[in-house]
Amino acid sequence: MTASKDTKLKTVRNGDRLRIGGEVFRVSTVEPQPETRNISLELQGNDGGSVTLIGLPKTRVELAANAS
Repeated sequence: MTASKDTKLKTVRNGDRLRIGGEVFRVSTVEPQPETRNISLELQGNDGGSVTLIGLPKTRVELAANAS
C-alpha cells in the first residue's frame, strides 16, 4: 500500500478515493458550483450510500492509499 496523500480539493478527479473520518469514499462526480468558487463532489460509500461534499478549491483533503 502507498501512503495517503494530502491534496487540495481542486486536484481531486472522478474515480479518486477520499478518506473522511476514517471512512473511504469513491469520487463519482466533480462539478464547479454556479456563481461561486466552490466545488461539489459526489462521494459513494462502500455500503452504496452517497454524500455530497461542497468546499473551496484550496480546501485540503486526504486521498486514500491505493493497493499495489
